[in-house]
Amino acid sequence: MEYSILVVDDQPENIRFISILLKEMELGNKIYSAPNGKVALGLIEKITPDLILSDWGMPEMDGLELLKALKASHKTKDIPFIMISAIKIDAASMKESFEAGVHDYLKKPFDKLEFVARVTATLKLQDAYLKIKKNGEEIANQALLISKQHEELQKLNMLKDRIFSIISHDVRAPLATLDGLLEIFSDEEIQLDEKELIGYVGTVKTELNSIQSLMDNLLYWAKSQLANREMSKTDVNINEVTQEISELFHDKIVKKSLDFYNHANSNTTIYGDKNVISFVIRNLFANAIKFTPIGGRITVDLKVIEDSVVISVIDTGVGMDKEVLDSIFDEDMVSTQKGTSGEVGTGLGLMLCKELIEQNKGSLSVKSEIGKGSTFSFTIPIEN
Repeated sequence: MEYSILVVDDQPENIRFISILLKEMELGNKIYSAPNGKVALGLIEKITPDLILSDWGMPEMDGLELLKALKASHKTKDIPFIMISAIKIDAASMKESFEAGVHDYLKKPFDKLEFVARVTATLKLQDAYLKIKKNGEEIANQALLISKQHEELQKLNMLKDRIFSIISHDVRAPLATLDGLLEIFSDEEIQLDEKELIGYVGTVKTELNSIQSLMDNLLYWAKSQLANREMSKTDVNINEVTQEISELFHDKIVKKSLDFYNHANSNTTIYGDKNVISFVIRNLFANAIKFTPIGGRITVDLKVIEDSVVISVIDTGVGMDKEVLDSIFDEDMVSTQKGTSGEVGTGLGLMLCKELIEQNKGSLSVKSEIGKGSTFSFTIPIEN
């Protein structure tokens, strides 16, 4: 193995002698020299040697000062250092150098055998240290990877528990209702008139819509939890999106005799993920319909404030008290409150809306007052 070695001594003949010994050891041809610690520091910044052999007594900066300077730097503190001296050979001096961080000590004059033994031992120890350090870093990286995988598994486990909880609680109820209706339809002894049949068909439609809405939200939410969903951004006309959503809910709007006002300017276009924006407005719109009584009003408003767009869905519904407002986005307190006409839901839509908006570097907020209605607003940055 070839090493890069620096010899520091103010006596040229000493440098020549040590260089000869190093070459005889066949450690390589990268042998550098410096007349004092100051010059050596400048050279070390360029070559970063594998070993330094330095005399103690030198002008401008001696060997001990050089050693302390190297140990003070994170980049050079691990370079092995052998101190060489003919004067500082007393126990106190040797103790001082070892406390400063020297790896070994050679007293002048030294013979070839001792020199070879100490240099060889120091390089072997350094190689072992570097190998252990590398293995330690690899172990640390593996530990970090395992920790991240553990977090992902915990996240997936929580996702599984949440999905099972929602399915068991909110899918079973409408399915049980449908099962009961099918029992009525299949019972030959039960004779239904036209009015009753229309009523039951309406119930079936409501329950199926509830399940469909739940599954749409559930699948969308599960996808967003399993992976970092990449946003597909394009120009989005908010007026068109709002009109499409109002047409989607036309039957429900008519059924509850609701007035709908779209105040999003027809020329208002923003740059964002149309699927996300449509999903959020659709859920907020469905929520407004659910909690607005017959004859109420729903308004979609849009404002440009500095470098953001604020889209609001405003209703004249039942409103919420402070306790409900404080927990409305809490994952551990997902609401299943029924609407003004008995509509059911999971609260999952609002939670997902919040997550999606935050993924788009925006925010979702709500203002509400009992008996006067609610305003859900989401803000997204304007991007060109």
